[in-house]
Amino acid sequence: MNNIDKQRVSAVRKLEKLGNKFAGEWVHPVNDASVAVVVPAVTDPMHVLLVQRADMLEGCIEGSEEERELAAITEAVRWPEGKELGEKG
Repeated sequence: MNNIDKQRVSAVRKLEKLGNKFAGEWVHPVNDASVAVVVPAVTDPMHVLLVQRADMLEGCIEGSEEERELAAITEAVRWPEGKELGEKG
């Protein structure tokens, strides 16, 4: 399984953990206060750019600067201090 597949599996697990269901498209729980937090995370323009860059770097030469960049992108955590769902900041 390559890094992109791992990212996709991780994203699906995260969406399901947040209570979302897949029914032809992802549907969030009705009347769920966490939706206000989930939507910006999914649509965050920076996230889109990072995923696109990771896609471009996939298959790079082992030990290269590109490999180090890809590792930094795929290991990045949005809230490294452990931000909880619903927290502001």
